[in-house]
Amino acid sequence: MIIETARFGEIEIEENNIIEFCSGLIAFEDLTRFALFDISENANFKWLQSIDKPQVAFLLVDPFTIKQDYYVDLSDELAEKLEVLIPEDVIVYTTVTVPKSGFKDATTNLVGPILINWRKKKAKQIICERENNLIKYPLLANKYMKLSYGG
Repeated sequence: MIIETARFGEIEIEENNIIEFCSGLIAFEDLTRFALFDISENANFKWLQSIDKPQVAFLLVDPFTIKQDYYVDLSDELAEKLEVLIPEDVIVYTTVTVPKSGFKDATTNLVGPILINWRKKKAKQIICERENNLIKYPLLANKYMKLSYGG
């Protein structure tokens, strides 16, 4: 399948690589089909490109590289919904916001992680409220985080 995107131009996506969100993303509930793209300059970041609305793409980061004590509870109900057989089937990302002031002030949403069963291509964004989780957690709180993100 070929789609025309605002950020990447024309891209080809294999049908078997499309990730299905059971209820869309928070505030984007009508968007349920996405593709995940690597960023070659930094393996900690990915692009989540909407198939349903090609002008929508989200920058994601591996939250465990930002906050070492971060964790997500995978309930039995969620594991069943995502068809998770073993914990290693799940990858976790958080969305990144880059303000007009630039990447030095970028934040990630630790409250709303995205869980993806990479084997089954099923995903869900959940709410993970904890005292030390922030909606706008600074990306560069970890001084070892590389600045390049390819966008």
